[in-house]
Amino acid sequence: MLGYLLTADFEDQGNRHLLNFFGTSDKGPFRIVVDNFRPLFFIERSHTSLRLTTRHERKEVKLTNFNGVDVDCLYFDTQRDLYTAKDELQAQGIRTYEADVRSPERYLMERFINASLFIEGQAQMIDGILTYKNPVMKKANYRPTFNVMSLDIETSMGNDLYSIGIHQIGAKEIKKVYMVGDSHRQVNEELYLFPSERELLIQFNNEFLEIDPDIIVGWHIIGFDFRFLEGKFKQYNLPFNLARANGKFQISEKKGMGWFSKACGRVVIDGPPALRNAFYSFDNFKLETVAREVLGTGKDIASGGPDKVEEITRRFHEDKESLAKYNLLDCTLVLDIFAKTGLIDLIVTRTLLSGMLMDRIGVSTGAFDHFMLPSIHRKGVVIGNVIDIERLVHAAGGHVMSPKEGLHEHVVVLDFKSLYPSIIRTFKIDPYSRIKSNVNTVTTPVGISFSKTEHILPDFIENLFEKRKEAKIKGDDYLSQAIKILMNSFYGVMGSGGSRFYHADLPTAITGTGQWILKNAMSFLEGKDYEVVYGDTDSVFVKLKFIDIGRVHDKANQLAESLNKYFSEKIMKEFRVESHLEIEYEKYYRKLYFPPARSGEGGAKKRYVGLLQKSVGIENIHFSGMEYVRSDWTKLAKKFQMELYEKFFAGVSVDSFIKDFIKEFKENPNVNDLIYKKRLTKSADEYIKSIPPHVKAAKLLIEKTGHTNLKSIRYVITRRGPIPIDFEPKDIDYDHYIEKQIRPIAEDVLKILEKSFDDLTLGDQLTLF
Repeated sequence: MLGYLLTADFEDQGNRHLLNFFGTSDKGPFRIVVDNFRPLFFIERSHTSLRLTTRHERKEVKLTNFNGVDVDCLYFDTQRDLYTAKDELQAQGIRTYEADVRSPERYLMERFINASLFIEGQAQMIDGILTYKNPVMKKANYRPTFNVMSLDIETSMGNDLYSIGIHQIGAKEIKKVYMVGDSHRQVNEELYLFPSERELLIQFNNEFLEIDPDIIVGWHIIGFDFRFLEGKFKQYNLPFNLARANGKFQISEKKGMGWFSKACGRVVIDGPPALRNAFYSFDNFKLETVAREVLGTGKDIASGGPDKVEEITRRFHEDKESLAKYNLLDCTLVLDIFAKTGLIDLIVTRTLLSGMLMDRIGVSTGAFDHFMLPSIHRKGVVIGNVIDIERLVHAAGGHVMSPKEGLHEHVVVLDFKSLYPSIIRTFKIDPYSRIKSNVNTVTTPVGISFSKTEHILPDFIENLFEKRKEAKIKGDDYLSQAIKILMNSFYGVMGSGGSRFYHADLPTAITGTGQWILKNAMSFLEGKDYEVVYGDTDSVFVKLKFIDIGRVHDKANQLAESLNKYFSEKIMKEFRVESHLEIEYEKYYRKLYFPPARSGEGGAKKRYVGLLQKSVGIENIHFSGMEYVRSDWTKLAKKFQMELYEKFFAGVSVDSFIKDFIKEFKENPNVNDLIYKKRLTKSADEYIKSIPPHVKAAKLLIEKTGHTNLKSIRYVITRRGPIPIDFEPKDIDYDHYIEKQIRPIAEDVLKILEKSFDDLTLGDQLTLF
């Protein structure tokens, strides 16, 4: 049978270690139980006298550690025994290797299984699920059709459960709302009433297990819906278990990272973090906002805060069918957003590429382990535990040139395509080639050596490059994006102290070489009498000559080609390796402005705005690093900045515009334009020493509403300080917005024009004398 794995876990039963894999297939859900795999780690062979209280088997293997010292493998009956032995050996001063690799991950990676697999063996129904015991498992390339359930609950502001709505798609579409009512009855095709919360919960839990979704989606579903339901089930002494085959269902919070859930046999995907991880950006991640932008439609109750809760409560008591419609529409909106953005397709593609299952898809260190560990084992080497890695000095970042402040015309951007992966390919940088650097040596521009022939990662990246080319030709955007995410994670992993493969030489060689490349690119272009106005990590901004203006795109492409030729020859001549760098012409600004740094001298790094040409005769204002593209600035600031640069680029005097804008703001302020939006990185009560404005506003909202799971806050600045917008404050501090939102943006332009914001807004004080 072909199958796709959803979750993997392990447990000790008595003196046996069990691996539990859950997945789905064309035949429905399945479970694989493996009880013939033993947890293991490695120790140096020279440690012949071990004092261990646990049962173990020691075997000689043809492997060494990174220092070339021979190692043996120790096998244990249970994970519990492995942990005990590891601690005992540590107390004896004996180092272990790979003792922290989880058994399910080791089992899959050593078989090169990336979520999709072929299963061969006998199966039987156990606990209502097709179960295989110790089957043959091989890698495959299979995508199932998932049963995806969207779930949403409606509650009072307190602890009252009003309803649970579900909408499932897949083998069969199911729409249903479970609601507390006056009796046990069916109101219409979708609405079912229950006389108490307890009876509603019992019926919902029983039917949920029958409906049996593979994937559960929702909006803040873990931190709100599941937490609320968990409390309700506990209140009525009912078991709350949404896992398959009586498996575990857990909800946990990781400090600063949000809420997570783990359900054996099912995957829970929360909309907002999933969108963020796919690099989507919105004004905010409320369902109404995202639905409007992605789908062009919104919720049945668009208002928020107390008004929304008040209307939900009214519908619950007076118009249950209307509340059911609202509840179900939220479920459907979430499904439609997932479908339109292709979130599940992207996540599945990433699992098939990286080997991480859906519930661990964002663990880049795990993905690197999944690829690198089995490959490095086949080179005869084992690696240490993460906790034992020596954290040396962090590598420098990419080179960022101070921009030439002011207004420039006809600037093209030349971009190094996938710079860090290309450097890895060119200079053969990976953990294994570092320890084999004495074999066919190549030395990077920063003096760190690797092996030209003994390496693993460069070949894998080359394969990914080819796959991405094919994906782009076929129009497979999900595969192309998944490859880009994976490739770009490699540098971060090798430079992370949380990776077992970390060594300071790896990120230093990559970033140092990147700096060398950027500086040489700028020198080459300046040697051809081109002015480089800015350079940032993997891009150079080049000002074209007057004679180039009539053929901008041709000239930009010629410059990119000449850079490619230059680096190809230079790297072969100086380092005797083939260059895999690829410079391409990325974009053209007819006008480009670098504002002065707000503190210090020179232009502000990573901040610019320009007239970006999209096609002949079509251009728009493009901001990078400016307030217009930052979520923590108000609509007032963004509106002012856009209009200011429209005037500036058009060559119109900005003086009268600034004065008129402030005058109009004072006379006709729009409170909606003054709202600050900020996320809370921790709970409001954890801010003690320093309490920033958004936390002050959050504390006020929590005090009034009792809302304990506040993740973001919308507030305005009043003469009393920061106040939640939910309170509809009237005493707005308009001077604050002029000073903190308008002034700094205006001064970005006025300074270069040698004009004063105060002179414009207050009048020249000298005229008083």
